[in-house]
Order: sequence, then structure tokens, then C-alpha cells
Amino acid sequence: MSDLSALPVQAYLVACLLAGAIGLWLGRVAWHERDEPGGLEVALYLLCGGGVALLYAFRIALPGEVGMTVALNLATPLVGAIPVLWILFALAFTGHERWRTERRIVGIATPAFVWVLLAWSSATHGLARGPVTAVVDGPFTLLGYGLGPVGGAYVLLAYGLCVAGALLVVDLYERTGNRYRLQTFVVLLGTLFPFLAGVATFVDVGSYAHLSWLPTAFVIHGVFLYGTVFWLGTLDAAVVARDTAVEVMQDPVIVSGSDGRIRDLNPAAEALLPPDAVGSSLSAVFPRLEDGSEHPIAIGDRQFDIQENPITDPRGTDRGHVFLLRDVTAREQRQAALERRESELERQNERLEEFAGVVSHDLRNPLAAASAAVELARQRGDDPDGSLERAANAHERMDDMIEGLLALATAGETVDELDRVSLDGTVRRVWSRLETADATLAVEGDATALADRDRLEQLLSNLFRNAIEHAGADAAVTVTVSSDGDGVTLAVGDDGPGIPPAERENVTERGVSLGGGTGLGLAIVGDIAEAHGWTLTVGESDAGGARFVIEGLEADS
Repeated sequence: MSDLSALPVQAYLVACLLAGAIGLWLGRVAWHERDEPGGLEVALYLLCGGGVALLYAFRIALPGEVGMTVALNLATPLVGAIPVLWILFALAFTGHERWRTERRIVGIATPAFVWVLLAWSSATHGLARGPVTAVVDGPFTLLGYGLGPVGGAYVLLAYGLCVAGALLVVDLYERTGNRYRLQTFVVLLGTLFPFLAGVATFVDVGSYAHLSWLPTAFVIHGVFLYGTVFWLGTLDAAVVARDTAVEVMQDPVIVSGSDGRIRDLNPAAEALLPPDAVGSSLSAVFPRLEDGSEHPIAIGDRQFDIQENPITDPRGTDRGHVFLLRDVTAREQRQAALERRESELERQNERLEEFAGVVSHDLRNPLAAASAAVELARQRGDDPDGSLERAANAHERMDDMIEGLLALATAGETVDELDRVSLDGTVRRVWSRLETADATLAVEGDATALADRDRLEQLLSNLFRNAIEHAGADAAVTVTVSSDGDGVTLAVGDDGPGIPPAERENVTERGVSLGGGTGLGLAIVGDIAEAHGWTLTVGESDAGGARFVIEGLEADS
């Protein structure tokens, strides 16, 4: 039994008892909050460290070698578990949960288990420990023993696990931003205590060569780990999310923990949110981001789409969320401009229709009266110089222009509803309604397509009239229908003089006429094709006349 009246013994006993009490108490607290990543390992580490410290105090205070040996054997499995718990904590802390498989955990724990069994039975074989004897070291009475070959190997393994865990934390220190370097530095600082205490114990540094400093060092290390996990809150979301919230991303990234508080911001997000956003409640700093009530959301004069990704640990427990904000300001501005343009076009179309209606209403009545007067004059007297005939032709031309204006006002309107139409039947029906004189029609092929029936008929009517007007009363008109998968092509050709190549791109513009017409017929054809999303091209027919090809009609299967 040590000299309990000696001040060094009293001081060390107080230190061990205090460390044991702190370790067991913090271990119990951590056990209740062990769902935190690494929390279970920290709880067990503190409980083991506290137990080792108390049992070491008993080894110093107990009388007799037997009691000290019992305390040594009780502490042996706790000492063996500590390096295993440390490396498992380091894996969880640094985000390498995928390495913590059951097989690897068993592989790491097996040497410690074997060492404990051999240490308990060393009296028979001496593989783990040499003979255990009481040694008086100043006022201390301690147990002295040497290390057997297995014991020495396990000490090297324990230090290897300690170094491996430290290297994992160092790697995390290099990977994380400045905000989390404090937490990784705290973990590394705590790791120094058991490392240096082990060196001091085995190298016999200090006044009392046989006194072990490891029990209190284990508890100090555990306190550092507890503070990192449960006070600084690093493991709740930030370490796991660090690879997602890349510092160099131009889009803002916000990481919130499971408690709804902001844990991390990349530089783009820092420039967007208030300086004190980190640590604040997400609902207070950014309520629209948390409830997702508005997408896109507006921040100042910028707008963002939100992509939210949950953070979960390998057990599926919710650890927080990563919010990726994509700047869509330019897209929304283009969309707003497009909507304004569409609204303006709708208003222009309405005004055009109103104008066409006024023209039709206000001009048709006086035009009809003038035409009747000309016809009456022609019936009552001669027209030697053809003036009345020219007046009648002018009236007819004005009537055609009025019809063209009315058709032009609606030709380019967006097609909202499509009908199933047989192209062969539609072509023949439109042809039968026209005054075709001696002109002939040939239809090659057939298909059922989707189109606005009335406007398709208007398109064909204008093309037929154009053919008869330019090819003559005996024009031969050929309509070709071909289909290719989901698309249908419609072509209308004649045997007239054709259209010069230089004029083919302009012939569908308003007011352009190669034969003295109104210049509206083919413009209407172009507007109807554009409203459907079709492509209109002008070329030469096999007979040398004009050929109008309309592509992009949707086939009805």
C-alpha cells in the first residue's frame, strides 16, 4: 500500500479519482446522446478512461499485492478497448463510415481481445506480461512487470492505431475550410495527451519511474473528443457535407444541421447571407429556403432555384440538409421578356383583327354599291373605251384584298387545337370548291396528319389559286404526300413558268407578287405554316413550274 500521508500520493490519488469521476459522468451523458456520428465511441472511450483512472487509484491505495493485481486485471480490457475506440471514432469523425464494416471492426478488435486473454493468463506463460510484483517507488507502492513478446507487439499496435487515427484527422484538417480547422485542431491536441503520457510511462520520465500517467491522459483525451462532438457540433453535418459544399463553387451552398441551424456556407453563400448567418436558425435567416414556399426565390435583385439534398449517416439518421442555390436571374429575365413579348403580340393580333374587321365592315358596303353601279351602267349603255370594265376589275381586286386582309389577320395565330385530317380528302375537297376552269389536279399518296382543318384548307386554297393564276386556266397541279415515320411532307407543284431562284426566299413576304396580285396569298401560306411549326420551302417542280414543299406535319398514328 502506498504512503497515503505523502503529498505526491494524495495529489495523484485526487487526480485519478477526479479524472475517473469526470470520465464516468461525461461518458454517461454522451451515452444518452450517442446518436451523433462518433458519439457512441466517445461515450465508451470516456467510460473506459474513467474506469481505468479509478482502478489505477485503487491499485495505489489498496493494501496488498492481491488487491492491486485484481484492479490491474479489471482495468486490462478497458485499456485494450481504448485504441480500438479511438480509431473507430477517427473513421466516423473524418467521414470514412464506409470503412467501418463489421469485418474490419472485428479485425481491429481481435488483437486487443487476444492481448487481454493473454494478459490475464500471463502468470502461466509470460507472453503478455512478465512476473507481476509490488515495487516501492518513493511514497508509492506500485505493481512492476515487464512486457512479454505479445505485450510488446500490442503496445506497438496500439500506438499504430493512435497514429493512424491522428493521420485521418490531419487529412481532414487539410481538406476542410478554415471554419472547421479549429475542431480538427482540438481533436489532434487531445490526442497528444495519451501519446505523450505513454512515452513518459514507458521511457521512465519523471521522479517516479513506475508511475503511469496514462489513466488521467485517457480521460483528458476523452474530454477533448466530447467537446468536439457535443459542444462544437462538427459532426452533425459539416464534416459529412464538406465534399458537397465545395469552396470553389460559384453557386451558393448552405449546410444546415439536424437542429435546423446553419452549419456551413461556401464563399458564394457568405456573400449572399448576413455575416452572422453561421450558427443562426435557418428559419430565421432564410424562411423561404426552409419551407420551400417559393421557387424560384428572390434574394435582392437575384433569383435562385433551390436543390435540397438530405445528409444521412450510414444508419439512415437525418443529419441535416445541403441547399444548392442556382442563380437563374438571367433565365427569369428572359422568361419575363418572352412573356411581355407574347402579351404584346397578342395585343397586336387583337388590334390587327379589329382593324381587319373594320376594313371588312366599312369597305364592303360602299364597294358593293360601287360594283352594282358599274354593272348597272354597263347594262344601260356602251363602254367603248373599257372604262367600266377596268372599274369592275378594280372592284374585284379590292374585294380580293379585303378577303386577304381578313385571312392574314388570323393566319399567324398560334394553333391551339389540332384535327385529324386526311390529306388526300382535304386536297380534293378544296379543289372542288374553286373555279378551276380547265386546270387539272393529280394527287400522289395519302396520309392522316394533325392540323387546324380550316387553316390547312386556306393554305391549299391559296396555293391552288396561285398555281392557276400563274400557270393559266389549263394548269396541271400535282400534290404529293409522303410520310417518314412520325413526319409527313406535303408538296404542291404546277407546270407554269415557275419562280426565279432569286425570288424564292421573298415570294412569301407580304406585298410581294410576281404577277400583279395582291401579294397576300403566299404570305398567308407562310403564316399558316409558321403557326403550325411547319417548314415551307419554294423550289422547282418536275414540269419546270413552282413547287411549294411543306415539311414537319405530324402524322396521326
